Amino acid sequence: MPTDIKTVNSYNKYALQWAERIRSKRNLAHEYLEKPAMKKLLPDIKGKRVLCIGCGTGEECQYILKKGAKSVMGIDISKKVIDIARKSFKKIEFKLMDMEKLDFSQSSFDVVYSSLALHYLKDWRAIFSEINRVLVPNGYFLFSTHHPVYWSSKKIKKNGFKKVQLGFQTSDNLNSVKFMGDYFSIRKIKDIWFNELEVSYYNKPFSEIINEIVASRFSIRCCLEPKAVDSAKKVDNKFYKIHNRIPIFIIFLLQKSGRSDQIRNIKDR
Repeated sequence: MPTDIKTVNSYNKYALQWAERIRSKRNLAHEYLEKPAMKKLLPDIKGKRVLCIGCGTGEECQYILKKGAKSVMGIDISKKVIDIARKSFKKIEFKLMDMEKLDFSQSSFDVVYSSLALHYLKDWRAIFSEINRVLVPNGYFLFSTHHPVYWSSKKIKKNGFKKVQLGFQTSDNLNSVKFMGDYFSIRKIKDIWFNELEVSYYNKPFSEIINEIVASRFSIRCCLEPKAVDSAKKVDNKFYKIHNRIPIFIIFLLQKSGRSDQIRNIKDR
């Protein structure tokens, strides 16, 4: 759910290709890394009202509905992906909406779910405030985003080889320093995904992510740096090996303050 106009236009242009890629399960990072982890941390949603922020073409909304949610609302800022979602999943309501300006009344939802959308925003304070407002007391907010260790690194593709580097190079005989990547800067990054989708997103260090969560009056119930699931071995063993050593996503399960409530132990799931 990007706010950068060029990124929005890119999602509008490639909406059909995006839906086909997701539904064909060819996106390995989604299928074998981020989605299994999000499903693992999903709180009990039976009979609950769920808001999906940055819902894309609606596949995860359908999954949540099948898990027993009372109602599911999906929002996204790309009109074309919302159009596809509406045509594909008739029992779910979808709205074209800016995630920083939620057009819902206070305490409208029991759970808010957001998969890989927040990195399109530079500052998370506004969206955290809005999500806090629309959640009931003790409501949950589950979201995934880019892991700064990977996305702050320097990436080089040349002659069929890919390098991902975060560090520096220097010499005892020289005063100069060569840097690979930039971890601490909060910066906008322009990128091309799948050889056609032009996007812009923001990188921020882990400390900034934590500080924005703390300022939002949410409690952290779980933080997960997902590894590739075992089934990825048979599909792409190289992908499996890389993503059992290097994180690319990070997931948080947050809870809004309110009356004391029994919390399930994540480790027991």
